[in-house]
Amino acid sequence: MPDSCAPATASRSPSFLWVDLTRDARTALVERLEGTFAMDLQRVREPAQIPGAIEVYAPQFVCFEFDEPELPGINALARTRHEHPDLPVLIITGRLSEAVARWALHMRVWDLLVKPVPVEALRQHVSALAQLAHKQHTLPSPAQKRQDRTLPAITHVAAQFHHKIALEKVAALCRLSPSQFCRVFRQEQGASFAQYLLHYRIERACERLGFPDALAKEVAYSVGFNDLSYFTWAFKRQVGVCPSKYHTPHDAPWGQQDCLNG
Repeated sequence: MPDSCAPATASRSPSFLWVDLTRDARTALVERLEGTFAMDLQRVREPAQIPGAIEVYAPQFVCFEFDEPELPGINALARTRHEHPDLPVLIITGRLSEAVARWALHMRVWDLLVKPVPVEALRQHVSALAQLAHKQHTLPSPAQKRQDRTLPAITHVAAQFHHKIALEKVAALCRLSPSQFCRVFRQEQGASFAQYLLHYRIERACERLGFPDALAKEVAYSVGFNDLSYFTWAFKRQVGVCPSKYHTPHDAPWGQQDCLNG
């Protein structure tokens, strides 16, 4: 089973990506699926490998396997869902809690399984996911194609949102002057770059505040805010409540789970 994502040897056949974040790879459920399906199963062990693997293999869906969700894997899943919202995701975890269930629901994942998972049940889930992904596969819309000019800026935000991001930097990445970039970004994304960045950071804050023992101050700094007062003001303005009062609404329909209102 492939355990890397080297472009030189990338397969062109349909594939799905298994993000194995277990502590001991020998105990991972993915080991039971080898040779089960005609499509290729690509496996990575590090969150940093996920973007490259998705780009190289264009998987039909992704599975994240945890012993217990931890921050690097949580961040990787959140980034994957944001950058590839139409890519179905299955989560398998070794421990279920209310916080984990709320988090999975907020991420709008396809399904959440808790170990131990019988092999036959696992195969059925993977087969169902493959069928779902095949039905959902469509060509990019004209609107999506028109967003190519600012795509480097979107990608940069997803990777560097927790750091300071200069307008000149993202404009250069898009090969535009700052004034051109501001105009084109608003045309393509429907908002200014500053609004988009703020929206993105608040979304990431919402995800992290859904975990037990999350502290608003730590979350603020982890998503790129250096001023706690400004973070609190911006969060309340967009979400409707202060960060310290926020919790993921786990009983609302999936379509209403977004923490932002606009």
